[in-house]
Amino acid sequence: MPTPSGGSTATNTSATTPAPTPTPVPPLYPRAAGDTFAYSGQLQQAFQSFPEIVAPGTPSPEPVATTTVNVAQTVTVSTNQTYNGTSGLVGLHVAETDTQTSGLKTTTSTTDTYESLVQVGALTQLLSYGAQFADEAGDTTSTLYAPPLVLDQIPQTPGASWSNGPSATVDEAVAGDATGSPITVVRTTNADGSYTEKTTYPPNFAAPGITGVGQIQENTDGSGTFSFVANGSTISITYSPPEPQPSGPPLITVNEYAGTDTTVKPSSTFQIPTWFGNAPALYGETDQDQGVVTIPASCNLQKAFPGHATALAQTIARTDTILGYTEAQTTTSYVAAGYGVLCTVATDKQTLYYDFNGDQRFAFTATPPLEITTVSETLTMEPSPLINASSQRATRGASAPSAPVFGMSAALHANFERVVRAAHRRRAAQLLRAAAHLHLTGGAL
Repeated sequence: MPTPSGGSTATNTSATTPAPTPTPVPPLYPRAAGDTFAYSGQLQQAFQSFPEIVAPGTPSPEPVATTTVNVAQTVTVSTNQTYNGTSGLVGLHVAETDTQTSGLKTTTSTTDTYESLVQVGALTQLLSYGAQFADEAGDTTSTLYAPPLVLDQIPQTPGASWSNGPSATVDEAVAGDATGSPITVVRTTNADGSYTEKTTYPPNFAAPGITGVGQIQENTDGSGTFSFVANGSTISITYSPPEPQPSGPPLITVNEYAGTDTTVKPSSTFQIPTWFGNAPALYGETDQDQGVVTIPASCNLQKAFPGHATALAQTIARTDTILGYTEAQTTTSYVAAGYGVLCTVATDKQTLYYDFNGDQRFAFTATPPLEITTVSETLTMEPSPLINASSQRATRGASAPSAPVFGMSAALHANFERVVRAAHRRRAAQLLRAAAHLHLTGGAL
């Protein structure tokens, strides 16, 4: 079986002045097999739509609709785990209960993530290989990172930075239609951020009597194709890359075809101004060690814990040129020696520019957007006898335990990522329903 190897390229951009010999300190992530830890916090999802501009003037946005969920997690550590053929990994099993503050709904889920420490030159990288998620409704998600993601670099150095690529394979099964058949999604993201996605919908999901398969192909230059196959017939929609014009902004040409052959004359065509500039930035990521900072009050950390910790900040930007939205995601984890991750804060904002709701032929707008979905989550470590023992080790400067060390931020935010992916899947379902309407009526978007 393969053993852990280094992840994405990591570049240390901190000053090169030699540091003095450090005083021995306990490990950043002092955990042993069988240890159990608790985290709690809140997840919020806010949804805001903007009326489409059909007359001069700027319409007022709709009120923000917000759902708030109380989150409780128990994390259990295991060692010598194997994931996708890689052995010797540390496993983090997260059992989560989410309760809406309205009291209307409570859900449960489990997530298993797999990590390891790998020596890369003078640094040790904390790597994440992937995760497996399941909830009480039967929804499942399997994620494989290739190469593994770099979560941290040890020794931690203020100003050090690194980056990860988006390469990953995600398999989802979403249960719950009338027959019990799941919606299945297979998504492969390439190193440049372009992706392919195949979604299979069960009978009667998109329209009465239709079992549909929707496929998305997004290309590096922003062009791409969406196709919908149902009952033996196909509808395809193609998007061109931004095309320069003699004056004004570049235009995107959208063509619709009654079949898979996109070299013939389209059944319908129209153009829209580009909303992502001359070329799309499909994916960009920065990760940085921001040094020791004061843990924000929003973490609501109890006084038993330190008030300062090393901040590890990640920023991700994505553009989806087929479904028509941009995404900005930030995650900051606060890590203290002898404790590990004390608090982690994540926010994701998706801004939608395409409307496939079917209330008009096709809607596009750049200012304001048509819809904004924001997901935010804050999770904080809870006191426990095990944590008290860790703090005593930190005070004494005791030697590290023999068990492998690891971080928890990726494991803790697995359900957050599921909610973010659900927003993407909802946009894909809107496009599929629009395509299903074309299939039934022979009309145009």
